[in-house]
Amino acid sequence: MRGTQLSKERGRDLLACRNCGAEFPEGRATKDGWYYQCPECEEGEGLGDGLRRV
Repeated sequence: MRGTQLSKERGRDLLACRNCGAEFPEGRATKDGWYYQCPECEEGEGLGDGLRRV
């Protein structure tokens, strides 16, 4: 059960900013599901470019 819980916490739902290093849920980084931006520094933009999945 712990493995399932860990993958849910660190899976597709958690992102990290390549600019400031902040980690946050995917839902905080997008309003429309297409455009992603770091909610902390607002400089990390786009999955793969400015943001990465944890």
